[in-house]
Amino acid sequence: MKIDIKNILEQYFRDGDGNEQCPVCVEGDDGKQTPIFAIASFIRQHNLSLSPYNLELAWEYVCGGKHGLKNEILGLSSAGRLNNVSAQELYDKYLRSDIGVQIDKILMEAMEHIRSTTQIIDTGNENTLQCESNLIEQADNIRLRSGDMDIAIQKLLNLSQLMVESTRENREQISETNKKLANLQKELKRAKNEADFDQLTKLANRRKFERTLDEAQEHQRELGHSLCLAFLDIDHFKKVNDTFGHECGDRVLRLIADELSSISNGKCHASRYGGEEFAIIFEDETIEKACRIVDECRENLSRRRLIDAASGKPLGTITFSAGVAECLESDTKRAILRKADLALYEAKSKGRNNVLIYSNR
Repeated sequence: MKIDIKNILEQYFRDGDGNEQCPVCVEGDDGKQTPIFAIASFIRQHNLSLSPYNLELAWEYVCGGKHGLKNEILGLSSAGRLNNVSAQELYDKYLRSDIGVQIDKILMEAMEHIRSTTQIIDTGNENTLQCESNLIEQADNIRLRSGDMDIAIQKLLNLSQLMVESTRENREQISETNKKLANLQKELKRAKNEADFDQLTKLANRRKFERTLDEAQEHQRELGHSLCLAFLDIDHFKKVNDTFGHECGDRVLRLIADELSSISNGKCHASRYGGEEFAIIFEDETIEKACRIVDECRENLSRRRLIDAASGKPLGTITFSAGVAECLESDTKRAILRKADLALYEAKSKGRNNVLIYSNR
């Protein structure tokens, strides 16, 4: 028998007082609570509707690893502003993945316009061939029947006019289709840009970072270039959000992104990895030089004295911790990510606001 979990949860929310256990939230004879219990409590606590979007948001909050999403939910919850509207905004910001659908739609439209253009050209060619055949026939008639010269010439003029009009109409249709294709090309480029870049910081997002790292490792294997990876994490970022609000936190993220953009080039790729974490890929660079570049960014940032635009209060010093690791040719992508992450963890554990190189000792 299929269990209708949605109806069970709705009944639980409607009739319960929050103290009894929900039957789908308990597993085993020991009464151990499953994650669904926390999800159900989250939905009920904030009086959210039982929609697929809210359930996915709750699941990500309880079981997922999106720290930025969790921080925003905590901030909205503590301010009493987490409701169906703000939950939908969070879902759109962190969980909606319709860019691929958007690109597919644009591609389908482009293919349809190409098909239409091809059909126009084929029809135009058929009409042109027919007109050519008629013109040749009339020319032969002129040569054979000189007595009907006026009639034949009039037919030739009519056919010529028809051919000109048909060609003009086809040319206009093709021109209009080409304009539509050009607009679709712009939309496709914009959609791809949205799919590859973080909208807040304008840095490459994690999706593009993963592809860039794959390509960098391929270059390393083919060309023997050195390859380094740095992970950065803003120190005490939650405190900034809690104290000054998420708009101020967003400005801090953009500030750091601007600093990292200043060092980005064809061999240095900065990305927003997620939440308050950033990643930098250094191609054909020694680990000492990569560490020095990241450390200079850290020092530049730590010298800034920032003011909250809304309250006029000083933010204090904004710093980050970073770990840098060298990728060996034998390293998998998971291995180099783990190295950089361990170096970052060590930098955090040693007081923050520093940059450390990974060491396996």
